[in-house]
Amino acid sequence: MPMMDKVAVEQIVSRAGELPAIPGIVSEVINLTADPNVSISDVSKLIERDPVMTSRLLKLSNSAYYGMRQVVGTLKLALVILGVREVRNIVVGISALEVLRDEDTEFLLGKRGLWAHSVLVGGIAKKLAADLQLSLQGEDFIAGLLHDIGKLLLWKQLGPEYIELYERAEEESLCLYTAEEEAFGFNHADVGGALAASWNLPVSLISALELHHSVSAQALLDGQAPKLSALVRIANVAAHDDFALEATDPPASCMDDDAWKLLDAPGRRLALDTRWKILAGIREELKEMPLLDL
Repeated sequence: MPMMDKVAVEQIVSRAGELPAIPGIVSEVINLTADPNVSISDVSKLIERDPVMTSRLLKLSNSAYYGMRQVVGTLKLALVILGVREVRNIVVGISALEVLRDEDTEFLLGKRGLWAHSVLVGGIAKKLAADLQLSLQGEDFIAGLLHDIGKLLLWKQLGPEYIELYERAEEESLCLYTAEEEAFGFNHADVGGALAASWNLPVSLISALELHHSVSAQALLDGQAPKLSALVRIANVAAHDDFALEATDPPASCMDDDAWKLLDAPGRRLALDTRWKILAGIREELKEMPLLDL
C-alpha cells in the first residue's frame, strides 16, 4: 500500500466492513495495460467482452467533459485518440462507481448531490490540467470523479450511523472530514484510498483520493502523485467556491499556495488574479454543460 500503514487499513476494514471487490475485467485491464507495448487490438478485445462497459466508455468519451472534436464511435478509435492509459482510467472510474451504487447510495449521489459534485470536480480538474498543460492522461477527470468514493462506502456500510453524522455536519456547517475523524478515527479520504488500494488501482489515483483535503496530515509532496493530488484538491474546493465578479475576497481554491506551487511550470508562478480568472472561466464553461449520466 503506497501511503496508509497496515494498522490504519485494518482499522478501516474492521469498522466499515469488508471492502467490496472490483470487477474482474478491471483487474485484467490494469494488468494488460501495465505493459507499455500492449497493442490497441488486445485492449479493445478485452474491454469489448463487457458491452455495458464499452457503451459507457464511449458515452463518457463523447461527453462535453472530454471535448472531442469528432464523434468516437468505436472502442479502437477511443484508444487511438485518447490513448491506452486514458481509456484504462475511464474503465477504472466507471467500474469503481458501479460497484458502490445501490438503492442506498443512489440517494446520496442524487438527492444529496454527490454525483453532481463529483462530476463537477472531475470537469474542473480535467480543464485545469489542460489549461496548465499537465498531460495527466485522463487521471485528472477520473481522480476528480472518484475523490469522494469513501463517502459512498461509509454510507453504504455504516448506514444510519454515518448518515446521521453526514447530515449533522451538513446542517451545522461542520467539516465532515473532521467529524469523521472524531467519530471513527479515520475519514472518507482514508477509506477511499484504502478501497482503491485494495483494488490495486494505480498509485497516483490512490494518492489523489487520500490527499484531496488540505487538512490531511500528510503533505502533498509526500504522496505518490503530487501534481494530480494538488489538482484534485484545488478542483474540490473550486466546486464549492463562488466566483462572482463582485466578490472582494479571493475564492478559497485560489489561496492554496502549497497546491498551486506544484502546478506551476518552471519559471512560471501563477499570480492570484490569474488563478482566479482561470478557475472562474472553467466554472462558467462547465455551468453550460449537461450533467453527465453514466
